[in-house]
Amino acid sequence: MSPFRIKQKWGFVFLVIVAVVYATLYSIDFNSSGKRVKEIYFADRVTAAHRTLIEKYNKMREGEVKIVPIDFPNYEFSTNERKELLARSLRGRGDGIDLFAVDLIWVRRFAKWCEPLDKYFDQRERSRILHSALESCYFDGELVAVPLDLVQGVMYYREDILKKNKNGSRIIEELKKNITWHDFIELKKQFTGEDPFYIFPAADYEGLICSFMELVLSLRPHYFEEEGFNLNTPEAERSLQLLVDLVNEYKLTPKIVTEFTEIPSYEYFIKNDALFIRGWPSYDKDFEESPFDPEKQKYLKKVPIPHFADGRPTSLFGGWNLMVSKFSDKKEDVVDFIKFLLSDESQEIFYKEAGYYPVTNRFYEDQLYIDRYPDAHEYKDMIKTGVHRPAHEEYTRYSEIMSHYFEMAIRNEITVKEALEKSTNGIRFDQVITKKF
Repeated sequence: MSPFRIKQKWGFVFLVIVAVVYATLYSIDFNSSGKRVKEIYFADRVTAAHRTLIEKYNKMREGEVKIVPIDFPNYEFSTNERKELLARSLRGRGDGIDLFAVDLIWVRRFAKWCEPLDKYFDQRERSRILHSALESCYFDGELVAVPLDLVQGVMYYREDILKKNKNGSRIIEELKKNITWHDFIELKKQFTGEDPFYIFPAADYEGLICSFMELVLSLRPHYFEEEGFNLNTPEAERSLQLLVDLVNEYKLTPKIVTEFTEIPSYEYFIKNDALFIRGWPSYDKDFEESPFDPEKQKYLKKVPIPHFADGRPTSLFGGWNLMVSKFSDKKEDVVDFIKFLLSDESQEIFYKEAGYYPVTNRFYEDQLYIDRYPDAHEYKDMIKTGVHRPAHEEYTRYSEIMSHYFEMAIRNEITVKEALEKSTNGIRFDQVITKKF
């Protein structure tokens, strides 16, 4: 049995155990007056910010409601594994999960198991939330999720290494102004050492597709509205060719990246003194509790991801949305907890302790927050370059097809044209099969 299947099996067993514990506690958990305490089971990756806010909410609602977290730590579960475990659990009517976080690209897949939220969030409440974050929360015109946090593709660099170059300060200023891929590739010539130059995760998984999407949407912002998932186009070819060339022609990136998801790529980046890495702004906090090298990590700085000279600066949105299980019998209390998490105070804690962009407009507009967090103005400008992946119910399946062939192309096992043709044909075949059944 593969490691993934073993992990999936034990992950599902874990959720079943939670369900049993849930049922037991539900029957015996009473406060001092004999009133039953409602326990809300919340599935997410539990960061320091989560722990702070759950403890705060539980104190506010002590004797009435208790939030019980179900943790999916990054070191144990990839996003794909987490998705499959949640889907399997919800097919079995939830297994005691009341509230769960989904990658924003999963919303359409999970909508059939979730409570519609239109009646809980009026227009005033929605207007508090960033449009860029709320955009991914609708399905068939109905609000089925709300954003918990937002991230966006960024490039990190090692400031200490860069400043050893005689042109280091000038290079940093160029990077801050949205450098082109051509200039970035030329920059490599100024660094003659053996240390890796640029790292991006290129294993057969969603992270590889994020890099591809940033490239193709830089060249053609409405690509998927106009082409669907037809990848036999000049823009798609040029985008995948760049990823292949970074590894095989320009030698900016070692071929070992085809084995890396986010965490292994970051570990390799730190331990091998690489200069640049494609990542998310939450990396600053993601590895605080289990750092690979705190001394090196303190020199990490963020800049925009390079873009094609004839394209526009573009970075992909990521993040996590909250969905309420339609099987929960505590929906009103679940929504109350969600609104607590969407308060300006809670969103500030998510930013300070977890590194996520707040999803409330006030953080970027109120002078109080701007004075407190000078980076807020920079993030507001960055968000303007953000793009979403295609909003399609079967996107995750199509992404798996693409990542399989794209990784093969980066390994030089097939050509770029073959990878795009095989991906397009695989997606079309999947569409035919889905319609048939």
